[in-house]
Amino acid sequence: MGRLKRAEAREILRDELERVGYEVVSAFQIEEGARPGSDQLDWWHHNTPANERSETLRSQAYLRIASDQPLYAGGLLLDKKRLWLDRSVMSRCERDGYIAFEGELHPRFILTERGREWLRTGEPKI
Repeated sequence: MGRLKRAEAREILRDELERVGYEVVSAFQIEEGARPGSDQLDWWHHNTPANERSETLRSQAYLRIASDQPLYAGGLLLDKKRLWLDRSVMSRCERDGYIAFEGELHPRFILTERGREWLRTGEPKI
């Protein structure tokens, strides 16, 4: 299977958000190249308020996408560009243990057991 085209990537994210009942149309950044700074975990956590929760419908949609593939920190690879991940969602989910940041050569987020449990039960452990 080749890389997704821009429209296909947007459709997958829209479908996942819709599936979990997230009705707001989200802005997705599709850019050339890796997102600057995204290869460092500290960058993801810059300016993330401590009181913001990860347990949201939007976060759940991102976790569902991560259950099928690693989410590359520089962006999901498309046919010609990259879909940049939501900085706030990824920061909160990593901070709260639903995903883990790993890799030096190809930094990525992977689903943790806690994240799998949330998807399996539909109830996050807070």
